[in-house]
Amino acid sequence: MKAASAKPVLDDLDRRIVAAVQLDPRASWSQIGKLVGTSETTAMRRVQRLRDGRAIIITASPDAQLCGFGQPVLLYFSAIPGMKSSLAEFLAERSDVRYVAQITGRSDVMCELIAPDREYLADVVMRQLPESGFFSSSRTDVVLKRFKTRDQWSRQLLEDDPMAEKFEQADGNDLPTGEAPKLDTTDLRILSGLGPDGRRSYADLATELGISETVVGRRVQAMTASKQLTFVAMVDPAILGFTMESIIRVRVDLSALDATARTVAALPEARYVAATSGDSELVIDAVFRDTEALYEFVTEKLGTITGIRDIEIDVVLESIKRDYHYPLFSRVERLAEASTTSQEW
Repeated sequence: MKAASAKPVLDDLDRRIVAAVQLDPRASWSQIGKLVGTSETTAMRRVQRLRDGRAIIITASPDAQLCGFGQPVLLYFSAIPGMKSSLAEFLAERSDVRYVAQITGRSDVMCELIAPDREYLADVVMRQLPESGFFSSSRTDVVLKRFKTRDQWSRQLLEDDPMAEKFEQADGNDLPTGEAPKLDTTDLRILSGLGPDGRRSYADLATELGISETVVGRRVQAMTASKQLTFVAMVDPAILGFTMESIIRVRVDLSALDATARTVAALPEARYVAATSGDSELVIDAVFRDTEALYEFVTEKLGTITGIRDIEIDVVLESIKRDYHYPLFSRVERLAEASTTSQEW
């Protein structure tokens, strides 16, 4: 999600409403209004204004691995001097890339790419990307297991309200148990229809797809229960007063990896937690009010978790792209094909 040249100005009520929407992107307007202390009409009007201005984007977020769309990989690049922005824009234009950021540290730019199979990834890494001429070196980390993709960092804007915790999406941090069910063409059409608008009504979607509202509701509930689908409200943290986003790579004792990842995923500051290959066992994307809050997170939270041996912190200078609309969603036929070919991994 590209940063706008002029950031919108939000008042305290706007910020609380956005925080409520992030806790449960599909909550009713009356629920949101009750939580933040305003009318449902006001809540609806203010969110719509922010959505119209692209200050907040509410979307459906399928899990690539659980849905069978492909394998997420994290790519890190050292840009040729003067080419950092060009490299970031080049990656953002790719339909198989869903996240791009300019960062500090050993790498200049990072991205997350969804590869349907190993042959595809090899072609991208060894031929397509080097031909761009924008970077001098790169490394590739395969996402082995995702533990969290969820924005909770704004929850502290509602800390004075005891209702906030109960309001949050049910079982938001619970990981799937067992093998995820295979999606059929109807499931894929529903995901495609929800992509542009995560608050789209079941009735509207049912009319478009020519199926019953009951079927839509049942299919969405099944996909959310299996964690194949979550709903996400994306917003630039800076407009809510959170000025620091960091990518934290963590070295963890292997015997404690799963427990450590689950503990980190429960921390509201973390918006993304995944176990990866490469020189760190865990990657965390986290959001903070400022550098002091980042310091407290590292020393008082990560520093007390058994199993963590070392960390490396990169500051996100700019998020160029944060997009959950997979390239396979362009046509239902390709979606159906992807769901049957991803076993090549």
